[in-house]
Amino acid sequence: MYKKIIIQDFNQPVMWLIPAIIFSACLVFFISWVYEKGSQKQEKDNGINKKYRIAWILFIAYIIVTFQTVFFSREAGSRKEISLVLFETWGHSFHMHAMFIENIIMFIPFGVLLPIVFKQVRSGWKCVLIGFLCSCGIEITQHITQRGYLQLDDVVTNTVGMFIGWAIWKIVCKCLRTCLSEKC
Repeated sequence: MYKKIIIQDFNQPVMWLIPAIIFSACLVFFISWVYEKGSQKQEKDNGINKKYRIAWILFIAYIIVTFQTVFFSREAGSRKEISLVLFETWGHSFHMHAMFIENIIMFIPFGVLLPIVFKQVRSGWKCVLIGFLCSCGIEITQHITQRGYLQLDDVVTNTVGMFIGWAIWKIVCKCLRTCLSEKC
């Protein structure tokens, strides 16, 4: 039952993904092209490192889809409530359980992509702290614009999603290092 609700709720963000990826790709390649035109240093120090371009494209697309989902998919002034009760949004219905799980899922890509594109946040605590602060920023902005409820549960679930994403990134990195050192 959760799976069906979650898939249904993710239909709109998935529809935004392709245009966001196309826009992000154009942006990344344009920035790289402009930087390469203005710089004689081609390989060592270009604006967006060539080996990370796909990660940058996905990262920017993720940001676009997230902003569209948490801010622009709702009418301004439509939500005014504040909930600072932990696990209150778990609720008593399948739909409320699904929304709780969706908030975790929503930040997993952020936890995977952030340490790829920013070397400075490769430690777990930095990555999770940034996820926590971004989630707080989203909740406060949603409350100010009244485009979403300010909920403690959202901050906690988003932060958990960020940690899961970072852990996935760390495990994949460790496996790739092991595989490359053993010449798989």
